This record gives sequence, structure tokens and C-alpha cells, in this order.
Amino acid sequence: MKALAHRAFGAALAIPALLGAILLGLAQSSTAETRALARGASYTLTLQGNPSTGYRWRLDAAKSENAAILKIEDLGYAQTEPPSGEKRRVGAPAPYRFRITGVLEGTAKLIFEYVQPWVGKPGKIEEQTVHVRGQ
Repeated sequence: MKALAHRAFGAALAIPALLGAILLGLAQSSTAETRALARGASYTLTLQGNPSTGYRWRLDAAKSENAAILKIEDLGYAQTEPPSGEKRRVGAPAPYRFRITGVLEGTAKLIFEYVQPWVGKPGKIEEQTVHVRGQ
């Protein structure tokens, strides 16, 4: 009887762990976007996030390619104002921003990860290809 109870308890623990792994795998969505940029020009890349969860977007320099042709500034979460007459909501989503400037001609592939720094494994991945052309 004790062995049967132990197996049932082990199965009860395994099912939520398996479900969590499946959901985490589904959460790791990835999107790709391509931008053309003149050398010296900038644009703001906006990625959706939620500061109350501890998640932040970061550039994965090791997985990115040719990022040295760009200047990438981490601007962090934007301070958005709630609609008129409403209070700021705790837990509300907010845009996370990077300013990207073309420095040298060429093509770069940037990989951005949405991570909780203490976990390290990304919840989302965004890929951005940037073509920098001469002026």
C-alpha cells in the first residue's frame, strides 16, 4: 500500500511538471522582422513586455550576427500614461524599447530575448534583421 501511495504521489508531481514544460515550450514564440536603414539613421524597436513580472528584453550578443555595424541602446520600459481619468494599473503591460542606429553598411541579425535575469531561459525570442545602406 505504501509503495502504491508513493507511485501515485510521484505521478501527481510529474503531471504538473510535464504540463509546465509543455506550456513553457509554447511560450517560447519567435518572430522575425526585417528593416532597412540608412547609415546614420535610427529607429526605435518596440517590444511588448510587462515590468511587474520581472521580465526584461535583452540583446543576445552571442546569437546575434554582425551587430557591430549598429549602435544599440537599451531604453528600457517606456513610462506610459493611462487614459484620461484612469489610474495606472499594477501589472499592466508596457512597451520595452531599443534605439538602433546604422553605423556601417551591411546586414545584421539581432536576437532579442525576453527573460527574467535570475532564470536565464527566455520566454520569448524576437529576431530583427537590419540592412544598413549608404546615404
